Amino acid sequence: MCGIAGILGHPDRDAVERMMEAMLSRGPDDGGIYQDDAVALGLRRLSILDLSSAGRQPMSRANDRLWIVYNGEIYNFRELRRELEGRGHQFESRTDTEVILALYEDMGAECVSRLRGMFAFAIWDRRGPDPFLFLARDHFGIKPLVYRSTPGCFLFASDLPGLLASGRIATDVDELALVQYLQHGHVIQPWTILQGVRMLPPAHAMIVRPGEAPHLWRYWDLDQERCASLSRGMDLREQVIALRSLLLETARRQMVSDVPLGAFLSGGCDSSSLVALMMKSSGRPVHTFAIGYAGVAPELDETADAARAAHFLGSIHRNVEVTGQEVLDVLPEFATQLGQPTMDGLNMYFASRAARSEVTVALAGTGADEIFAGYHWFNDLERVWGAGGSRPGSLVSALCWTRLWTMLPRSEQRETWELRALRRDLASNYAMHHMIRPPSEALRLAGSPKIDRDDLLAYCREDDPAVKDLIARVSRLDIRTYLCSQLLRDADAASMACSLEMRVPFLEVELVEFAYGLPGASKFGVLENGGPPCGKWVFLQAMKDLIPEASYRKPKRGFSMPYGQWLEGPLRPLVDDVLTDGAFRSIGLLEPREMDRLRERFLAGHEARWARVWTVLMLGLWWRGLKSRSRTSAQSVKSTPVLSVGGSPLGRG
Repeated sequence: MCGIAGILGHPDRDAVERMMEAMLSRGPDDGGIYQDDAVALGLRRLSILDLSSAGRQPMSRANDRLWIVYNGEIYNFRELRRELEGRGHQFESRTDTEVILALYEDMGAECVSRLRGMFAFAIWDRRGPDPFLFLARDHFGIKPLVYRSTPGCFLFASDLPGLLASGRIATDVDELALVQYLQHGHVIQPWTILQGVRMLPPAHAMIVRPGEAPHLWRYWDLDQERCASLSRGMDLREQVIALRSLLLETARRQMVSDVPLGAFLSGGCDSSSLVALMMKSSGRPVHTFAIGYAGVAPELDETADAARAAHFLGSIHRNVEVTGQEVLDVLPEFATQLGQPTMDGLNMYFASRAARSEVTVALAGTGADEIFAGYHWFNDLERVWGAGGSRPGSLVSALCWTRLWTMLPRSEQRETWELRALRRDLASNYAMHHMIRPPSEALRLAGSPKIDRDDLLAYCREDDPAVKDLIARVSRLDIRTYLCSQLLRDADAASMACSLEMRVPFLEVELVEFAYGLPGASKFGVLENGGPPCGKWVFLQAMKDLIPEASYRKPKRGFSMPYGQWLEGPLRPLVDDVLTDGAFRSIGLLEPREMDRLRERFLAGHEARWARVWTVLMLGLWWRGLKSRSRTSAQSVKSTPVLSVGGSPLGRG
């Protein structure tokens, strides 16, 4: 794992050094910079493969006419290296970094079609008279890459703190991203919380030439017909056998490491299956980690289930308890480290902190629910829309977007009607499952900015009605929205804050394509001894002989934390402090009257939905950290100009 950064056009070594320093936790082991008249590239390295100096970056080939900075792991790099050696390429290291660069030298931009893993990289190609920067991001967005493009300058980095440290990025908040965050608890990619800064979307690549706008394209997508052909003609037994083989091969490939490696274990079917696959592939025990909550919210505590699963699997296990006081101690700095406000990631931060004390790499079960229909909304949407569904009255649908609607007295009934009115089709109904506040409430809290109606339903843009299998269609929505914009982005930020590499084997391309192509009927079934239909049926059939029975018979429990109890207990003074912070209230991010209303309901015990309080708390803490970093950056940057993108600094603009 690494933190990468660069400036194309007016390169500034000092700015790149600041960007690297801001990403130190992403790469505490080593660092390096390449600079010429057009570009400056920098990298901070967390050494995983080839710990020698031969693995240092930026790395070059083709007589120093190709340079790369790269963050990630390529799991098929050994096979690719053998192919390239067969075509005459020679190598000086054992790294996947050099394989990517050699593959690019051999194939050009088409190289991304051969890569399997998690990656974000930039290659400076100066072989011809028209040099350019080639950037790419992995298929599912496991590794991040943010950028800012202006007519004279292109900047990129692994995260927003790194980009901001350049001193060339203004801190105006994007109005649409803010409303997205208040609505869903995260910003929907490719937007980021900062105006003019974008995230390179998953499965996309771009070419940038000095002084020109980026040329962006998608290099891979889930194709229902092609994916369905992978299992066409198989009966259920054959599907299970093929899936088991894919799972074992995926685990084997992702255990390549020259440093200690472990896994997160909750005791549920996903993490238990992952640990079982790791041990079967390697033939040795692995270190596993789980977190609990010191007697608070036993329904969320994973430690007992994790310990039982660890005993069954034979892993070297450690339970870690997290208290509300510990959360209070780390929350302000954690909110800053995340790079942009989000409601998620704290659970992964504590799990990563525990794991990093013993290992450098940890595998997680993220992705299994998305590709095997494990979430409750798969069942809900199948029940409603599988038979054609129902639409609300057109009058209510039209009314909820008018000013009159916002003037109606607030009530649970009004919110229920608004959500029903928004449920126009499968995609909008899906979006309701990921909504903390309805659009009218998010807009009111954000001060009613002028935002297009369709932009408030950004989740729906990723729908493909041409996908005939409803379960596959929902899976596509999960992968293109919730998975990349919240789960993967936040997990990367939280784990890298602890200098821990997190891998997600269930998001191996071949595995996802096979699972996506399976008919919905293979993903829902009834386990032996009865019970209601459950998701992930084919996955459980492939894994149940390797994991404890309790791991797949217990109802699904998300990786959550007792936020509500902590907000009412040790975090209560912090919430009150943020909601009454005069500086925060004065910048115009949120409407002060709405903040007062939220505070009154919270202090009176009437605001039962903790996520509404939590999102405002995290926004305020993120802003405090941003203000502090901006002040520090301004003191350290004496002559570097800060680009203006409109509005006042630290405000909505």
